[in-house]
Amino acid sequence: MRYDLKHLGTFVAVAEELNFHRAAERLTMAQPAVSRIVLELEDRLGVKLLERTTRKVRLTESGRYMLQEAQEILGRIDIAENTARLLASGTKAILRVGYTTITGHSLVPDITREFRLTNPDVRLELIYLSSPVQRDKILQDEIDLGFIEGSFQSSEIESRPVAHHRLMALLPPGHALAAKETLTIEELAREQLVLGTTDEWPTLRRIIVDAFQNAGQVLSVGQEASSLTGILGLVTAGVGITIFCGMPRFCSEDAIAPRPIVSNPPVIVETHLAWRRTSINMAKRRFIEASQKVGAAYIIS
Repeated sequence: MRYDLKHLGTFVAVAEELNFHRAAERLTMAQPAVSRIVLELEDRLGVKLLERTTRKVRLTESGRYMLQEAQEILGRIDIAENTARLLASGTKAILRVGYTTITGHSLVPDITREFRLTNPDVRLELIYLSSPVQRDKILQDEIDLGFIEGSFQSSEIESRPVAHHRLMALLPPGHALAAKETLTIEELAREQLVLGTTDEWPTLRRIIVDAFQNAGQVLSVGQEASSLTGILGLVTAGVGITIFCGMPRFCSEDAIAPRPIVSNPPVIVETHLAWRRTSINMAKRRFIEASQKVGAAYIIS
């Protein structure tokens, strides 16, 4: 090896102090050792970095350039070491978190706000993914945590319930059924529904179909859309009724009339926070704790 960090650190001390004695005190080294290390560096570089006289030390042009580069290198190393320690303690990290449409309009924003208040150095990357895709990406270590509808049985994945949601019918305010305080599945079976596509909404579609089948009904899908924005736009245009988990926070009741769906037993959609068992760290533990704290308000007793 031509030279190492010891050479750079010693040279920087001498170059900043322009005095071998003060540099030796700063480094808590003997002055001859400091002189020897600087000479080794010059010898290995093949250039003169310092001009020495009996009364003063002066940087050469090469020495001034080397000082700037060495200061930058040592500074980056200090940052890297500090960041590594922070990552190990969980106070600085990047967490990739998957979420679904059901959790994206209220639960995940509330958890994000709570987590960021006490963990400002942890960067959250929020990624919209359906529940089945999240499961695959957790197993492949492509996301760190995921908000998934329904439980997931796997020896490699751990999960905890963080929220309960009841099915809600969302109607145009002028719809005839908007006059009722609650709706039944039998009433909804007589209406044209606007639902998310099976590709983008596989879990909620399955839950809705199961709820209708358990009530002995068949749902009629009049129109599909891939996003919640598209679905709600169709509802406000009077194309049909949609079924969702709760009332989206960004909707006003002037545009959308939410009505609880009554069934026996009631349909409860459970959201689980999931992660890979073998990749838990301090940052993830803190995110899990924040999720359970915030999610307690979303649990139906």
